[in-house]
Formats: sequence, C-alpha cells, structure tokens
Amino acid sequence: MTRAAAFLFSLSIIVPTIPADCTEGQGPTRAEVEAMMGLPSDGDRVRGQMDTIGFVVEEAPAEDVVATAVRLEHESLAAQDQQLGMTDGQGFIGGICPHDDHLYASRVYVHLTERITAPRVLLIGVFHRAKSWELQDRIVFDKFDAWHGPWGKIDIDSVREKLVASLRPESFVVDNAMHCREHSLEAILPFLQRGHPDRTIVPILVPHMGWDRLAELTDELAGAIATIMQENGWRLGTDIAVVVSSDAVHYGPDFDHAPFGTDTGAYDRAVTRDLQLVDNHLSGRLDPARLHLFLETLVEPETLEYRIPWCGRFSIPFGLEVLRKLSIATEGETPYGSLLRSGTSLSESELPVSPA
Repeated sequence: MTRAAAFLFSLSIIVPTIPADCTEGQGPTRAEVEAMMGLPSDGDRVRGQMDTIGFVVEEAPAEDVVATAVRLEHESLAAQDQQLGMTDGQGFIGGICPHDDHLYASRVYVHLTERITAPRVLLIGVFHRAKSWELQDRIVFDKFDAWHGPWGKIDIDSVREKLVASLRPESFVVDNAMHCREHSLEAILPFLQRGHPDRTIVPILVPHMGWDRLAELTDELAGAIATIMQENGWRLGTDIAVVVSSDAVHYGPDFDHAPFGTDTGAYDRAVTRDLQLVDNHLSGRLDPARLHLFLETLVEPETLEYRIPWCGRFSIPFGLEVLRKLSIATEGETPYGSLLRSGTSLSESELPVSPA
C-alpha cells in the first residue's frame, strides 16, 4: 500500500432525510437561516448546528454514539486494517463520508473517520441549497473563527485564509449564511473531533458545476494547497487530509426516483446499482476520465440536473480530483480508493445507545 492511498465508501439513502428547499432564487438572509438552526451560531465567532434531530450536539451523547459505533465495528475495523496493510498510527489521506442520521449511519462513518489521523482536515461538502442563492461554478468558504463541536469549538485552520488570499476572486465566495444553511459537513465533525481535541478544519461547499469548471477549480485549489504544504513541509495524510461528504443515492417516491419500483427486488437493484457506480468510477486508482463519467452518469452535462439523485454528485468528483492532484503534486503518486463499508437506511439498525 502506498501512502497516497485514498479510501472511499458509500451510504445509500432509501428514505427521505432532507427538509424542503427554500424558494429558489430568493437567497435567505443570515437571520432567516439562523432561525432554522437547531443550535444558533455565536455571531461570526462560532458556527452553530443546523440539524440537531438525529445528530449529536453535546459531549455525553456524542461520546456514547461514536464510542458505541467504534465498539460494534471493532472487528471490522481491525480486518479492514489488515486487508489494507495499515500500520499503527497510519492514516488515510482522505475519503468519502456520509452525513446522515447518527443513529443509523454511525457504524459507516467510523470506517473512515477512525483512520483520519492528520491534525487538519479539508472538508468538501454538498451544497444542497445552492439554488436558493442561484450559485454555481464557485466554491464557498465561511468566515467563522470556529465551528461547534460536542467537545468544544473546532477552530478553523489558517490554511483557509491563505487559500482565500491566493485563489482568484471569481473562483469562490465567502458566506456564513450559506454555510449555516448546510448540514453536510457538521454531521461529520463529532467523528473527527473525538480523540483529536486540537484538530482544525477548512470547510468548503461545492455547488453545481460542469466538468470543465470542476477541473479548472480543482487545478487552482489543489495547486494552492500544494504550495502551502511544500512551504510548511507537510505530508498528505500525516499533516492534512481531505474528507468528502456524500450520502449517495436518495431513492423512492419522495425523491421522484424509483426506476426499479419500491418492493424488495427494487431495493436490491438500487443497492446493486450504487455499488456498481462505486466499483466503476471510484474504486482503484483515481482517474479523471472515470470521475468525469461518474459526474455525467449522475447529471445531465448541459443542464446539470439529476439523472440519478446522488447526494454528492458534485462534491465527490470535486473532492477526489483535489485529492488526486494534491497527491501527485506532493507525493508523486496517484491515489487509489477502496470501498470500506456500505449501508442503507434499511440495512442499518438503530445504534444501541442510551436515551437522550
């Protein structure tokens, strides 16, 4: 196994978990967004938490959830390490993590997050509400000092300011309201924070964009990060890692997507299709042609509308292209991916934790 290995996994969602969109194009104000948050922010100092139902907020429940998931997956994690040739203390350079309900998805989360050991993490998130701001073709940074975490605030790494200063103005926006409206990154934080109290993050949201724009932006972002890494003598996986947020397919009538029907056979076919997408496009050595085809399997190239409603249709190819380019620039190696664990909202039983 090379140090430049990327390890990926997928969570299929078969039942609705996402609230209704704001009216497209209105662009909700910061005050309107804060009113939606389960845990409001502390001004521009500490971002709060959008979703607090099904997601831990405080230390005791977070410890219960994460520790229980790790305990239940202990043997599987050990087998995973052996299969991948992982040594004690060695971390993945990155991967794909779900952002669904902690009571059902936690056992999937930990197969990635328990093997992210770098002290700083670049978080690449889905931007579900991008159309509410009519935003596309630019990534989104926040300007908070820190984000809420169950064990205390999680500081923003100084890498963010260096990136904002080095990227072209037309490549990004900085907007706290947009970040507050999105739940795709906050859900991962308890799993990254436990056992790493000093870990820092750089949150980035990825809205709609076609492949050409995605390739252009990932060139720019990966180049800027590589420069920072080289200036500091950092290594990928040791000093910084890339975690991409995705919940894979949203299947069923509530999502207007049930091409196989809704019976048991349909479920099996939907899961098989998801796993084939992972195998065809994400497993093995990361390849831009395969990632391009992945994007255009999920969306219409001209309109960027869904063909298959994968939550992560933009964040996955974007994040993996950043990871691939960063690995080549700093390690001289093309990373590869492996499916660590998969699950669905029907296959995963509720985590046996203490009642709130």
